[in-house]
Amino acid sequence: MFFKEVIGHEEIKQRLLATLQSGRVSHAQLFTGETGSGSLALALAFTQYLFCTGDKHEEACGVCPACKKMQKLIHPDLHFVFPVVKSTKIKLPVSDEYLNEWRNVLLNNSYIDLENWLSAMGADENAQAMIYTEESGNILRKLALKPFESDYKVMIIWLPEKMKPECSNKLLKILEEPYPRTLFLLVSEHPEEIINTILSRTQRVHIPPLGQEEIAKQLIRQQSLSPDSANEVAHVASGSWLKALKILEETEESVYNQEKFIQMMRLCWERKMLTVNEFVNELAALGRERQKSFLTHCIRMIRENFVRNFELENIVYMTKREKDFSVKFSPYVHEGNVIPLYEEFERAYSDIIRNGNGKIIFTDLCIKVMQNIRP
Repeated sequence: MFFKEVIGHEEIKQRLLATLQSGRVSHAQLFTGETGSGSLALALAFTQYLFCTGDKHEEACGVCPACKKMQKLIHPDLHFVFPVVKSTKIKLPVSDEYLNEWRNVLLNNSYIDLENWLSAMGADENAQAMIYTEESGNILRKLALKPFESDYKVMIIWLPEKMKPECSNKLLKILEEPYPRTLFLLVSEHPEEIINTILSRTQRVHIPPLGQEEIAKQLIRQQSLSPDSANEVAHVASGSWLKALKILEETEESVYNQEKFIQMMRLCWERKMLTVNEFVNELAALGRERQKSFLTHCIRMIRENFVRNFELENIVYMTKREKDFSVKFSPYVHEGNVIPLYEEFERAYSDIIRNGNGKIIFTDLCIKVMQNIRP
């Protein structure tokens, strides 16, 4: 991955290059940014520049053996850790079990989220990806070895917030006193979920959301969109390149989430409990990740429909499908109920994360929505 392939973030690129060129590289860095902002892409570009042995100035050369291996993600001094799932065949999974799938996903698109990764692993709907305790032994074993070809060994840990506490605690010592020429690059979407003892041992590099203009330019260049279409998609994407791509594809999941949101609002307005119960059974049968995706979509829709009442289209981020429903629905999300509605969906999301009973959670949520949508 080259720095030039990372969308936007020119100031951050220059800052990272300055540390590499000066040799003042922190041994443990935490790249934090929302999904689709480019945190993982920057970590990969940083690593390629570090490993490059050719003529490099503002960019890795791309032709030396190290660069060619990095472009296939097979450099022997590059190590990955990422969330994985248990299966009937793999009871104690570690990242190496899914390394081929991981490389294939990143080579196709380095802007990924957990949904993409679960799909690539072939995980079932109820699977929850974690970095398990067994991973810590793998990490310590790999980093105890000397570098094979580079001056550095690099360990990229994607979504360290998914790390089991036992695994996190076993890595504290090596993060504080690493082996010589060892570099940790942690890439997180929710750093607030990482234990404080790890946060205190890392240097944070915050990756902000992408600018609308940056996304629009990339859409015109890569997707051949017209300027007007590119600006519209970039606006709805609200800083995420991955979201921009999903809007173009209008994935099956995004369509499903919107249809279920519409169905939920209509059922709650009509207050038909038998039909609501059937709807709840359908949601409860989904896997945890799908349930979380649906609730995240609902939270966004509550916000967008409320804002639309103020006729400030420049800060409304909805697709055409979502806007079509919003025309008649938005007046029902107002100053009197927007906060209670938002809090109820947030509470449901939190309960799902804690492995609560889906049927109870969604039944309670529907009742609370009924009370707030139509007092």
